[in-house]
Amino acid sequence: MKIGILCTMTNGFGRRGFYNTQEIGLGHALVRKGHHVTIYKSIKKENSQQAETVEPEPGLTIHYLPTWGIGAHGYLPVKYLEKDMDGLVCFSDNQLFLPHIVRFCQKNNVCFVPYVGITFSHHIGMSTTGPRAKIINMMFAAGTLRCYKKIPVIAKTYGAKKELEELGVRDVIVAPVGLDTSALKSDYKKYDKVKLRAEYGFAEKDVLLCFVSRMIPEKRHLDMIEIFCHIRGKKRFKLLFAGDGPLQQEVEERVVEYGLSDDIKVLGRVPYADIWKIYAMSDYSVNLCTCEIFGMAIMEGIYYGTSVAARKAPGPSTILEGLAGHRLCENDRQVEEWLIAPCPEKKTLEESARKAVQKFSWDRCADAFTEIVMARKQRNDGKTPAGTP
Repeated sequence: MKIGILCTMTNGFGRRGFYNTQEIGLGHALVRKGHHVTIYKSIKKENSQQAETVEPEPGLTIHYLPTWGIGAHGYLPVKYLEKDMDGLVCFSDNQLFLPHIVRFCQKNNVCFVPYVGITFSHHIGMSTTGPRAKIINMMFAAGTLRCYKKIPVIAKTYGAKKELEELGVRDVIVAPVGLDTSALKSDYKKYDKVKLRAEYGFAEKDVLLCFVSRMIPEKRHLDMIEIFCHIRGKKRFKLLFAGDGPLQQEVEERVVEYGLSDDIKVLGRVPYADIWKIYAMSDYSVNLCTCEIFGMAIMEGIYYGTSVAARKAPGPSTILEGLAGHRLCENDRQVEEWLIAPCPEKKTLEESARKAVQKFSWDRCADAFTEIVMARKQRNDGKTPAGTP
C-alpha cells in the first residue's frame, strides 16, 4: 500500500538529529512490511529552515515542510499531501489544525487514522486548567475531538485510551510506541565504560545519574538538583544533564549557586549520534515528569542498561510494567530511595532490555494501522470515502 505519516507538531517533537524519532521508527516498520511510505514532517517557519526531502532507505521518503501555527499546533496545507495514498496515520494528540486534513482524506478516499498519546493540553509553563489551556481544549473539543469520535483511533497507552473513551470516542485500540533499533547503537557493549566516562570528565567509581530531556518546566530539572542535594552524601554521586531549552541558563545558575559545579555537568544539546554514550556510561537514568506521554528517553535508558527511576505518568507506567531493575515512583522520595539503594545487577538490567525490545516494537503499531486501513477498504468497497464513519 501507499502510506503517509503526518506529524504537524512544531514543538520540537522528534527534532531532526537529536531524537530517535517516532514517525521515522514507524516508517521503517511499514517499509519492512512492503509498503511505500512518505512522512510529512512540520518544521517551524521562523526557524529559518528550508523545505527538504530525504530518502533514508528505498521506499521511505521524508518531507520536512515549513509550517505556521500556534505554539505546538502546526497548520500543514493539504497541497503537500499526495491524493493517492491508501492511508494516512497522524501523530495527532490534541493538535488543533486537523479537521482540514480529515476533510482532505474524505474527499480523496484516504483512510485517516489518528495516533494519540494525550488529548488535553500539556504545554510549557501551562497547567491543564489555565486560561490558555482552556482555550486550546475548547478548540480541540470543537474540531479535532469531533473527528476522533467518527473514526478508529490508535492510542499510545491505556491511559490515553481511557481518556479518549471518557470523551466519547468509541473506537480505540492501543499500540504502544516502539524502539527503532536501527537508530540505536547496537554494539555499545564493545566500548569501554571507563573511557566513555573520561571523555565527559567522570571517574570509574562515580555513581553517575543521567537526566536526558529538553529543559522545560514540566521535566523538572530544578527539582532534580534538589534531589541530588538530598542524596549526594549517600554514594559518590555525579549528575549529568543532557538537553537544551528555555530553562538551561537557570539550571546552570542553580548549579553554581549551590556550589555543585564539580558534581553536576550541564551538557546542553547532544547530537543523537552521541546520545548512546550518555546512557551507556551512566548507572541510573532519571525522569521526573508527571505528565510524560510516553518517554523515549526511558526506553533508551532501558535499552542501554541503565537503571531507570521515573515518576508515575502514562508513558512510564506503560513502559516499566514488569521490568525488573527499574522503578516507577509515586513521589520524589521514592526516586531518592531507589537511587541510594544497591544498584540492580547487570544481568537483571540486560534481561529487562531484551523484554523491552520484544514488547515495544513498531511492528505492533504498523499492523494496527494497516489492519484499520484494510478493514475500511473492505467495508467501503470503493463506494464511500475511506475517511468517513
